[in-house]
Amino acid sequence: MDIHSFKLHYTNCFLIPYDRGWLLIDTGYDWEWEEFLKGLSGYGLAPRDISHLLLTHAHDDHAGLLNRMAQSNPDLSLIVSDRAVGILRSGAHLHSDSGGYVTRRMHFLAGLKARFDKSWTHTFPPYIARPFDRTVNENTRLSSLGLNLEGTIIPTPGHTDDSISLVMDDGTCYCGDAAANFFGFAGTHKCVVYVRNIEEYYRSWDLILDAGAAIIHPSHGKAFPAEDLRKEHGHHKRVYP
Repeated sequence: MDIHSFKLHYTNCFLIPYDRGWLLIDTGYDWEWEEFLKGLSGYGLAPRDISHLLLTHAHDDHAGLLNRMAQSNPDLSLIVSDRAVGILRSGAHLHSDSGGYVTRRMHFLAGLKARFDKSWTHTFPPYIARPFDRTVNENTRLSSLGLNLEGTIIPTPGHTDDSISLVMDDGTCYCGDAAANFFGFAGTHKCVVYVRNIEEYYRSWDLILDAGAAIIHPSHGKAFPAEDLRKEHGHHKRVYP
C-alpha cells in the first residue's frame, strides 16, 4: 500500500484512500490548523474530502484539531475507542498515578519543556460525540464500520487506556503512540516518551505482532520494521513519574 502522510510539528498524520473517500488517522495540536490544511492540500484534499477520522487516542497532539475538522466537515465520522468519549468531552488528558516517563533523561527533558513551553497544557477543544460517530472496544474490521478497506482496529492500551491501532491486512500498522521512533538518544527503545503502564504497553506490542504487522508507522518518528518490537520488547522495567 502506498503511504500517504504528512508531518506536523510532532505528529504524523496518515491518509488512506478508499472508494468513497479518505480515512484520516490523527490530527495535531489545536494551533496547527494552517499547517494541517497545507498537509491535506499536498494531496489535493480539503477537510470536506475526509469521510472518516480515526483517533488513536485522545491526547492534544492527536485530537487537537478534531473539533475544527467536525466544524469544517459536518459529515465527518469519527472512529475512536469508547474509552475516549469522556476524555474528548472534557478536553483534557486523563492522568494516572502509575504513569511516567520511560527514562530519567526523558523525565528531565519533559520538565524543561513544561517549564519553558507555556502552550504545553495537555488540553484541546472539547468534542461531544455525534450519533454517526463510531466507537470500538474490541478488534473491529474496518468493513464493519462501512469502509471498503481490509484492516482491523485493535485496542492497544498502555500509553493510555483508550489507545487503538490499525493493522492493515498487508502488514502496514498505524499504531499512534503504542510505539514510537523518536528521542532515541534518550534511550526510548521504540517506546513513546510517556507510558501509563509499561507492562500493558509491551503486551500491546504482542497484540500488534500477533495481528500480522510487518511495518510500524508511529505517530512520532519514522516507520520501522515490526521485528524491532520483538528486539526491544521488555527493555524498560519501570517508568519515572
